[in-house]
Amino acid sequence: MPYQYKREPLTQDEANRLANACETHEEKLVVWTLLDTGHTVSELASLTSERIDWQSHRIMLYGKGGPFGTRSKRRVIPLSSRVQPLLGGQLSLNDSICLSVRTIQRIIKRIANRAHVSRKVSPHVLRHTCN
Repeated sequence: MPYQYKREPLTQDEANRLANACETHEEKLVVWTLLDTGHTVSELASLTSERIDWQSHRIMLYGKGGPFGTRSKRRVIPLSSRVQPLLGGQLSLNDSICLSVRTIQRIIKRIANRAHVSRKVSPHVLRHTCN
């Protein structure tokens, strides 16, 4: 049986080290949003202000699948008090996040190196465990 790489979520310690290693507003926006919401990098890159319900503190995501074809399956994700001011500041200036998928990946890699998280940090790994 061939070896298959298994992605494991970050431990609480690794998630804390990543969050504490953020230096700029942009880095905090990327890492804290991915950690707190469980978005994928592509979902974060395509996030716009019209998908956020500021009154109810939640984000509506439309992903693949669903009964009516692509991008019809809706997920509602709570907006944490740590992420809300970061997204509010970014989306008040622009209608979208204005970061490409590749740029977000580079930011994550730079922060993981700074935080000394040795294993590969991918979008799926940024969903940390609550243990």
